[in-house]
Amino acid sequence: MNLQGILNLAHKRLFDEKGVDAKRLFADWELVSYADDAEKEIARELECLRDTDTIGYLTLAGSDGQINSVSVSTIVITSAAVPFASNLFTTAANLAANINAYTSEPNYRAVARGALVIIKAIPNTGFPAGGYSLTASTTTMTAAATDLPGLCRQVVSIGQRYLPLDSRILRITRFKPSAQARPITLTTREYMDDMFPIWETYANGTITYGIPEYESNELIISSPSDAVEMIEQSVIRLPLVDLSIATLEAPPEIAAKYHDAMVEWIMGKAYTKRDVLETFDPGRSAMHMNEFNRRMAEWKKQAIWASPGQQVNSIPPGLM
Repeated sequence: MNLQGILNLAHKRLFDEKGVDAKRLFADWELVSYADDAEKEIARELECLRDTDTIGYLTLAGSDGQINSVSVSTIVITSAAVPFASNLFTTAANLAANINAYTSEPNYRAVARGALVIIKAIPNTGFPAGGYSLTASTTTMTAAATDLPGLCRQVVSIGQRYLPLDSRILRITRFKPSAQARPITLTTREYMDDMFPIWETYANGTITYGIPEYESNELIISSPSDAVEMIEQSVIRLPLVDLSIATLEAPPEIAAKYHDAMVEWIMGKAYTKRDVLETFDPGRSAMHMNEFNRRMAEWKKQAIWASPGQQVNSIPPGLM
């Protein structure tokens, strides 16, 4: 369901269904803030947002006009102008379809999510040596571009030792220079100090190790590259954009099966509100947070049993 549907369900279960915000115990903006926290908590705990190819996104706004073109590092990735079509969601879907039907070099694909159009790099079609820079030309309406240089694709310069990491990254699961046949090993400073005491002084050469430092949002490569290379990163991340009162018609980025758990979190936080006597109920707050945590534990258990390693190593039925 979309964010408005989640809020409506929360209002109903909080016995706060009728009236405008001024007459409600809980304003929509309050519940949206709880919903945003809930989505991030679910993404963090379940590691359910996995990404391999996002380079940026466009945020559409307006009620008339058209997107004339979209470009990545001066390469046009649309075939023609895309006019506004009744609402932003439809317009975003039409723009994504246009990008997906067009072949550019390098090539890209797109996914529409509400009024967002998420741009993704297609592997093995080349890369811009100066990095990915997303732009859009529009008439009347707007398409604000957001680049994500440290998320899934990074262009490494000769001699570059430090790479930025996007703050949304929780964990990197695959790190592969495009020129190499296999992903390289991700490790720690402690391991490098123990095994290769002078690793920080290595001259330019072949990248063989990556040392992610998530707290400082950067990654160290060893050795620094002796050529311009493109790094492909597979990551587990937080949502690309925050939930907000301005995007009530858009769905959260996490899967629909988690939306009811978001309502449990919202209710758990709502009952801690101390503004008026009717809203503060520690017992109900604990009940809803316990239900949220119970669901999280169940989903984690399901994820373990669904993992390829568990399926390969589990005892076949009939032999237990």
